[in-house]
Amino acid sequence: MQADFYGYCRRDVTAMEINVVLVRIKVLLLFLSVCFSPVLLLAQPPDAPVVVSSVIEREVKKPLKLIGTALPSRKSVISSEVEGVVEKINVEEGRYVKKGEKLAEIRSDKIRLTLERLKNDRKDALAKAELSEKNLGRMKELYDKGIISDGDFDRARTQRDSDRAGLLSLDSRIKIAEYDLAASKITAPFNGYVTRYHTEAGQWTDIGGEVASFVDIDTIEVMAGVPERYIGDVREGMEVKVILVSHNRLTVPGKISSVIPDADPRALSFPIRVVLDNPDHTIKSSASAIIMIRVGESEKIKLVPKDSIISSPAGPSVFAVREGLAHPIAVKEKGWYEGFTHIEGEIGIGESVVVRGNERLMPMQKVRIADTIEQ
Repeated sequence: MQADFYGYCRRDVTAMEINVVLVRIKVLLLFLSVCFSPVLLLAQPPDAPVVVSSVIEREVKKPLKLIGTALPSRKSVISSEVEGVVEKINVEEGRYVKKGEKLAEIRSDKIRLTLERLKNDRKDALAKAELSEKNLGRMKELYDKGIISDGDFDRARTQRDSDRAGLLSLDSRIKIAEYDLAASKITAPFNGYVTRYHTEAGQWTDIGGEVASFVDIDTIEVMAGVPERYIGDVREGMEVKVILVSHNRLTVPGKISSVIPDADPRALSFPIRVVLDNPDHTIKSSASAIIMIRVGESEKIKLVPKDSIISSPAGPSVFAVREGLAHPIAVKEKGWYEGFTHIEGEIGIGESVVVRGNERLMPMQKVRIADTIEQ
């Protein structure tokens, strides 16, 4: 009975301790709420200053979107003009080099020895040719005096001609050997990039063997196909917009440089070429590209400034300012026109969209219009 009494007292003390702890926690929470409520109020985002512009409507020709590819203005597979073992690769793949810079070297010891032997043979042939020339001169004097026969004079002249021909032959062979010696140093045919090597140091290459692939991207050609029904509206010199998808949608103005009058029978489209200057090599070879051409009849379209478009994994959107709040509106991009984006979405003509400060906005955040850009 005494043990039960002590157990009961222990349980009663424990319950009292728990109640005391709970009271202390409530007091602490009340204290924190009183002390920090101003800080929590200050943590609310303030009115965001933004610059806005209006949604406008314009009548423009229908944009024709062509999927194309950016290609280098010049592309070459450099081959060897001599056979032999590749002795050295001078330039790494992906490096930009100037015209005439050495890319690779073919072992040239054999060519050098051949050239040295030919030059020695030429010395003997030159001496022989000079001697036969002098001998012909003496034989002519004797022939004119009637001392020697026609046959003797003809044999002297034939010998002179033969020795002269032998000298000329050696001269040609020396020039060929000198050319082969120079050709053993494989150089860049124009300014550009080494994109790939087809051989390695120590590997044998034949005459005409591929050594390196080489491209020039100082100028880029964008190729795309125009559907047959639009070909009558497309002409050389027409202004277009080129959008480089893989370059963060870089948009470059250009002109159609040529319309090729030979349709692709598989796609029933006619190739067009747009040439773009690329001095800083921003545009890479074989990048995907979109050519935007305006053809056909005019239509009214809804336009917003390009800077108002916000890209996200969920798709493009804009912030419309309605009653002082930033309303996110999902839109579809239909094309681009002189600094504007053609859109479709639940936003009306004349409404204000945020063009600066939109990257930090939160949906339904209060905004303060700091400036308005008139269109």
